[in-house]
Amino acid sequence: MRLSEVWRTSTFRLSLLYGLLFTVGAVALLALVYVRSAVYLTQRVDRILDAQASAEMTLPPSALRQTINDALLVNGRASVFALFAADGSKITGNLRVLPAALQPGGRPIEAAASADFPAATRLLARRLPSGEVLVVGRDISQLREIRRIIASALIWSGVLIVVAGLACGVALSLGPLRRLRLLQAASHDIAAGDLRRRMPFSGQGDELDMFAGTVNYMLGEVERLMAEVKTSSDTIAHDLRTPLTRARAQLHRLAQSPKVDPADIGRVTAELDEVLERFIAILRISELETRARSAGFTATELGRILEQAGELYQPLAEEAGVQLSVSAPHPAIVEADPKLLFEAVSNLLDNAIKFTGEGGRVRLELEAGGAGPRIIVQDNGPGVPPGERTAVLQRFYRSERDRLTPGSGLGLSIVAAIVRLHRFRLELQESEPGLRVVIECRPSY
Repeated sequence: MRLSEVWRTSTFRLSLLYGLLFTVGAVALLALVYVRSAVYLTQRVDRILDAQASAEMTLPPSALRQTINDALLVNGRASVFALFAADGSKITGNLRVLPAALQPGGRPIEAAASADFPAATRLLARRLPSGEVLVVGRDISQLREIRRIIASALIWSGVLIVVAGLACGVALSLGPLRRLRLLQAASHDIAAGDLRRRMPFSGQGDELDMFAGTVNYMLGEVERLMAEVKTSSDTIAHDLRTPLTRARAQLHRLAQSPKVDPADIGRVTAELDEVLERFIAILRISELETRARSAGFTATELGRILEQAGELYQPLAEEAGVQLSVSAPHPAIVEADPKLLFEAVSNLLDNAIKFTGEGGRVRLELEAGGAGPRIIVQDNGPGVPPGERTAVLQRFYRSERDRLTPGSGLGLSIVAAIVRLHRFRLELQESEPGLRVVIECRPSY
């Protein structure tokens, strides 16, 4: 794993950014501590010097010299006491020369170690009424050492924070990089043709898991479409061969016959219409699966759609000897394409009436569920075996027992495509006897 790969990860960059922000904050805090401490200690020394100078200025000149000499005997190694004449010449004390930067009555200054005094000092000068200049000072070696310690802590803490931030960034980036390797490996397998492969989950629920879930959903749809495309050619050839063969035979017979019977032409036309009907259904499914109709979504009253579908298929049900009932007692409004939902309900009713047969019952119902409204089409016909309930939603699939029943095998495929377009759920359930088809009108994102 190369360092350049770690640097490109968002985890490392975010860790680095947060580390820099933390470092700036820590450095600012330590700098504030340093400044406040140094200023406080310096001001404390200045107050001591000012107090000493003020106390000695109150003494008479004869007593002042003696006081300076006594102070030097007691604390001459840690303090500076000196008296200079008005012309700058030394009168007494442990400071030989008056520093040029030291102005009587001005602010205290710091002086480096010299031959006069072996340590760094802070000096204060005051002019006496006699014109002489009094200088007092203190050893500030400890003050400078404290400054050095605080400055060193400031620098090293900043360095350690930066190093720790970089180390944490690298450590936090290794996990996402390993997961990214797994995602890349899965992507390569999928690109090589293994559409059953899925992106791995870590169970952490982070953005990589969210991305993997989205990709896996997409792969499921791609796998389903590819499987349908793969089998469509064989299925189309199988299902369309019979009507085309019959149409060709009838056309050949008409070509051999000296007299053309209009009934024969009608049979040929019917065979070709069946072929065209299947191709129209195929194009309809393709249109739905390309999401070309999603722009027609609006607030849709489901009860009204069920009532319209029931009114349309009531005559067909009476003609087939099937009892059709519609129940939509609860108002339900969803975001949907009303024309497509009407088409889906119509296809379900058409299948239910067709396969239930004379004396059967078909019920179209709108049910209010906790998760959202449900459209239910229930009949007491032969139903669909559990092992075929997924297969009947595929294009052209027809059970062996339904081979003699007119139809293209695309009705439920159109229903499934409409349901997928709306992101609803379609479920085929046992009705004992018969089949119960449920459309849960709640988007499943």
